[in-house]
Amino acid sequence: MVALNFGHAQTSPEFTKDAPGSKDHPILKRIEGSVILKYATKKFDSHQVALGPVIFDYAEQKTKEWKKIDAEGARTTLFYRAPADASTLECLRSYQADLKEKGFEILFEGYSGGKPQEDGNTLDNGYGRFVAGVYKTETDYGLQEYTLPGSEDFRYTAMKKTGEGGAGDVYVTIFAAAVTDSWKDPEKGILAGTVVARVDVIETQAMQNRMVMVKADEMEKQITTTGRVALYGIYFDTNKATLKPESDETLAEVQKLMSTDPGIKLLVVGHTDNVGEFEFNRDLSNRRAAAVVEALTSRYGISSQRLFPFGCSFASPAAPNATEDGRTKNRRVELVKWN
Repeated sequence: MVALNFGHAQTSPEFTKDAPGSKDHPILKRIEGSVILKYATKKFDSHQVALGPVIFDYAEQKTKEWKKIDAEGARTTLFYRAPADASTLECLRSYQADLKEKGFEILFEGYSGGKPQEDGNTLDNGYGRFVAGVYKTETDYGLQEYTLPGSEDFRYTAMKKTGEGGAGDVYVTIFAAAVTDSWKDPEKGILAGTVVARVDVIETQAMQNRMVMVKADEMEKQITTTGRVALYGIYFDTNKATLKPESDETLAEVQKLMSTDPGIKLLVVGHTDNVGEFEFNRDLSNRRAAAVVEALTSRYGISSQRLFPFGCSFASPAAPNATEDGRTKNRRVELVKWN
């Protein structure tokens, strides 16, 4: 893996190696001369992806509502100490350039302006409110709680790569802060002016995998109980209605269900999230439902008299479309009993 080059690091001899057990995330290159101070992974977790500033309303004495995405999935958190000659802007731009080459887009970017309590600050209105708001559940990290809030020079970016072909979306957030003299930790090689960057990677596919496979007996149980069952193991490319081979396992379970109950008739209902116009999504959801019916009749021997395709766009959400988690749950095919 090629490293980003900012020159040679000026590090204290007490802290020249990565934290035990730590490693770079495969998505990200590290800045040459950086050291991993903290490393944590969770198989399934949530992370607040900020899309705007965190502002305290003095009149109301509370934090205003701020824009964000609550991303869920496999999570990796890394704290890097950058080399001595790196700036917060260099860190942010280098990560952004690297991720853009891999298909990521920038969702949001902000800067303290060098004077955190003046108008140039596009992240908060002072006193470390952005860190406190966005990372409020992360008080177990000493670096987070005691070092980064004291910075006057800090930057943040949130980036996203949209998943295709059954892959989940990936979010990366980066908070880079220059340590001030009063918060430095020389025993760890963090001197005043040194940039510490917190990097979080959320891979939402880990969440989707838990939803994918519904066996025939579970389909029957849900249909008997609620009249319908949601399927998340049927895959299409973005904005297309051609079934992907990864869908075959779920289609085979539908065939088992209909063979077990020869009299059952099903509506095959396509659902989308609310990204795009309603009519576009209605046509897309209808074509996807029709593709499922065509596969079940031509490849799995189910009579066309027992299946009826219907697309309802985003008219019947399973969850709010305000978050990526909700939009993921809304992109589905449902089987609805109609006899």
